[in-house]
Amino acid sequence: MGTGTFSVDSYRAARREYGVMHDVGITKEAEERAQQTGKLSEIVDPAIDPVRRSLIRLAPHQKKWMVTVGCPMDIEVTCDTTGSMGGEVDTEMAVLPELYEAVAKVLPGYDPQLCLGIFGDVLDDFVLCRPQFEMEAPKIVRYLKEMAPQRGGYDEPEDPQYAMFARAYLTSTYVNRIGLKGYHFVVTDATCHTCIEREEIKRIFGKEIFENELKDMTSIPTLQEVISKLKDNTHQFVLALNSYVASFWRELCGDRSVVRIDSTRQLPAVISAIIGLTEGTMDIAEIAEHLGRSASTRVVEDIAYIDIGAQARLRHKWRIPVPKKGDIFAHKGDLSPMQPGDAAEADTEAEATDQIRYL
Repeated sequence: MGTGTFSVDSYRAARREYGVMHDVGITKEAEERAQQTGKLSEIVDPAIDPVRRSLIRLAPHQKKWMVTVGCPMDIEVTCDTTGSMGGEVDTEMAVLPELYEAVAKVLPGYDPQLCLGIFGDVLDDFVLCRPQFEMEAPKIVRYLKEMAPQRGGYDEPEDPQYAMFARAYLTSTYVNRIGLKGYHFVVTDATCHTCIEREEIKRIFGKEIFENELKDMTSIPTLQEVISKLKDNTHQFVLALNSYVASFWRELCGDRSVVRIDSTRQLPAVISAIIGLTEGTMDIAEIAEHLGRSASTRVVEDIAYIDIGAQARLRHKWRIPVPKKGDIFAHKGDLSPMQPGDAAEADTEAEATDQIRYL
């Protein structure tokens, strides 16, 4: 699956390659195309191969499999693009290098994989744009350019619940298989509708979704059931742009899952701080400095109130080795790498077999 990771140079080259020459209006062509054709680009359409995957990257090695980068960590950020937030894809593109660099620093030895999506309202033609998890700049730049925000603002409640549903029921990640959790962030300045409709699920994720990917779903979950499932799979957060909205989301998701932010430009610092504290790679005393002078007191206070060390406790609970670059897997579908002694013995056997010559 390759060894490439994000770099500023590859990000700049990708912007040139895909014609992203300005910092605003990067989705203009995709929006016009979607309006004309009535379809999203297949790389952001949640109905095309609906399950999003975050997989460990392995390469063949002496009849075994070697980890090429590290343990994958799925990070999904789904951003409101209704009303005044209609231009947030431009912001996501602008802060992308800073975001990747910031999360990589607090996830040493991991392979950060980003799914940066957007949501709107069920009155829109397209409620959700959701790409695959990617880790290389060209693929992320390309999928951001192909987003088609609807920019509507028909009523205050919007519909991020379908993005939450997607992460809860239409996602397959390596870290979940080994007992850890990924990260899910909803970024919004609005409340949400609390209903989840079967017909809307079919409209967003494909007419045959209940015959295929969701064939075992006997009833439509409530929003609280979606949130519960989401929390089982991820460290789940809502980044709210005002206190009223934060209060609404705290009622739904719990106090420790909601952080007020001043601006979406803060996403790299805020998201990396949350991940760092959850993973145990950042100390609470570092938060104010990490966020910078522009962060308000409420941002610092809210981040300090999250469930610090939650991922570290999971690692201790399950005692499953977290793979690192260079680890060897006996088989591609295994959960854990071979132990050092077993891997060395296997390498010796492989070398001996390779040296056999037949007349």
